[in-house]
Amino acid sequence: MDVRHFELQDLLAEALIALEAGNHAAVETALKKALAWVEHDWLATPGEIRLAADGPATSDDDDEDD
Repeated sequence: MDVRHFELQDLLAEALIALEAGNHAAVETALKKALAWVEHDWLATPGEIRLAADGPATSDDDDEDD
């Protein structure tokens, strides 16, 4: 059973609780954590991640012919 979405739910609940309390700094922090979690867990795929000494590689599809 995959329960990874519960971690994301907890992060978003933390942001909502902070919003209700009027703590905007905590809302921003919680939303940044949630975004980082989504980027790391859902958007990255092994085919897109190539570790290199000069940093992450970019896709060849991004080149424009202008």
